[in-house]
Amino acid sequence: MASLIPICDICTTDNINKSASVWCSECEEAICNYCEQQHGRMKLTKNHKTIPIEDYQKLPGSVADIKQECKIHNRKLDFYCLIHNEPCCVSCVSQKHETCKKLKPLTEVVDGVKSSAAFEDLEDRTKDISELIRILIKDKQDDKARFEFQKNTIISEMQNVRKSINDHLDKLQKDLLGKLDSENNKRCRSIDSFTGKISKMLASVDQIKNDLKQIKQHASDFQAFLVIHEWNKKIEKEEKEWMSLQTDQILDSIDIHIEYSPVLMKFEKDVKELGKLEVKSSSSKKILLKKEKQGQIFVAVSNTVDNIKLTRISSFQTAEGVIITGVDMFDDGRIVLADQSSNGRLAIMNQVGELIKNIQFEGQCFDVAIIDKDTVATTLVLKKNIVIVDVNSSKVQRTIQTRDECYGIIRTGEKLVVSLAYKSIQFFDLSGNTFSELSTVDISGYCSVFNDQLYYTTQTTNAVYCTELNGTIRWKFDCQKSDYPTSITNDASGNIFVACRDSNLLVVVGKNGKESKILLAKEDGLRKPRAIHYNRKTNTLAVCNISGQCYLYKVTN
Repeated sequence: MASLIPICDICTTDNINKSASVWCSECEEAICNYCEQQHGRMKLTKNHKTIPIEDYQKLPGSVADIKQECKIHNRKLDFYCLIHNEPCCVSCVSQKHETCKKLKPLTEVVDGVKSSAAFEDLEDRTKDISELIRILIKDKQDDKARFEFQKNTIISEMQNVRKSINDHLDKLQKDLLGKLDSENNKRCRSIDSFTGKISKMLASVDQIKNDLKQIKQHASDFQAFLVIHEWNKKIEKEEKEWMSLQTDQILDSIDIHIEYSPVLMKFEKDVKELGKLEVKSSSSKKILLKKEKQGQIFVAVSNTVDNIKLTRISSFQTAEGVIITGVDMFDDGRIVLADQSSNGRLAIMNQVGELIKNIQFEGQCFDVAIIDKDTVATTLVLKKNIVIVDVNSSKVQRTIQTRDECYGIIRTGEKLVVSLAYKSIQFFDLSGNTFSELSTVDISGYCSVFNDQLYYTTQTTNAVYCTELNGTIRWKFDCQKSDYPTSITNDASGNIFVACRDSNLLVVVGKNGKESKILLAKEDGLRKPRAIHYNRKTNTLAVCNISGQCYLYKVTN
């Protein structure tokens, strides 16, 4: 922002130049003291919030430039579409969002955004990567100092050896010192170049951090709300850049040593050099970000169905008498199973099948979805409830009532997606508020969401459907007769994995709905497979028979 005080926009209409004292984000005008008094008396503007013009000038330019008018229709943005995640004017509603079932007043959506979880998450991630970059710079500076110290130690040792030999060693010593200096300069240049690179990265992140601080203090809720989406992309870029550094060899700790020739006493005859410099690198532990957004750090395994291969990691049998209908995996490797037997429960297990704990419910658990490292959501079919529970304390945090019996559940972003009886799928936020609901072609027990597309299986018609989030069908994949497709999940490339209960098959369908391939069959141990889950961060696939026999596979191309 410019440092000069803006001129009052109202006075300029009368060709009067007066310095502005406040800024009205709703009128998008700079206002002087006199006009501010009139602004506060007028019926249309008396409830408008203003901020001191000095505070407005502290806003980042990208935030201050945000307008409350639609760029297409030049009309005020009054609504927000929760399906398309965008603000819209009345013309946008009639032209683009007419069929959208979840439109809310924009003032209601942006209210309290600066104290929202999304804003706090952005602040935390910015602070996180800033602190990690500072730590890495210090570590590399320590490496440089240690390298210099080791260099001086070698020089001292070499000089002590040099006292016992004659002038013949002068040439050899000179050669070795040249190599030592060359290696030292090479490593120092490398470290200086690297720290310069990540210092720029730090400056960029610190700028975002400082801008966020100014936004929180001075921006309007509307401005803060809209800038989150744009700056999420900026900080995501820095996070990805940070992750790419983890494969850089410059992160390795470097030491230098010297090994002396064992025949120094015969150097005139046998020794051609004083010693050899040996530079050893030891891999450093990767410094991971505290928060990794789902879908942000996923590594696509394969783009084509034909390239997909499964390598079994482990298999185990859960307790007898179970009915496993749902599975999900924590990022730390723990597996959570939904047991639909008469004593409904969630079973938390490790990857070799050892039971960590049971969480009992008064009702049949059908499916499970992990929310974070401590919290999961499960569907209680007959009770028509989604229960969110802390896995550490086993205490229920909240219960969400569904309209009909609820079956398969997944988490995508900040939403829960649930398959309901009577041909419908419902979207909730994590607090239990309904975003939207859509009708399915037939009764579906399981669904999945990937890149704003919904996938679900229908058991009676043996099919897999891909639709838009408003229910518009994009394609249909017909399974074999009597396959009875149930659980469904996507990899990071969009390919769809489907468990076929009655044909004892695991099938993968291409993201376009055309190609398909059988990955596992009865001879691989499948006996009525019912629950599957793909962890896109680790490229691990969990496949569970209804009887409790579970398999873990590494997916490669």
